[in-house]
Amino acid sequence: MVKGVSKTIIEVNNTGSKLFEKIVFYVTPEYGNLSAKQLKRAATEFSFNYDSAIPKNTALRKRCKRKRNIKLLAVCGAILTLAAVILVLIL
Repeated sequence: MVKGVSKTIIEVNNTGSKLFEKIVFYVTPEYGNLSAKQLKRAATEFSFNYDSAIPKNTALRKRCKRKRNIKLLAVCGAILTLAAVILVLIL
């Protein structure tokens, strides 16, 4: 026997996570009366902050940190190169 149940469900397709492509939220009945905009904002905030819950010692966390460090070094190198070019042009 199938009962008719009315639930508020939010599906987030852009999770902001490398681990998950889709998240489905089942809203508790007491918060089901919030506006769609409020529910969507809460679901999006949760999904985009979820990566911070990955343990620090995982390979994924280390790989993300390594990529961030490489980008930072590249930006610093570009800034130093630009400063050197400006100094050469001035002198």
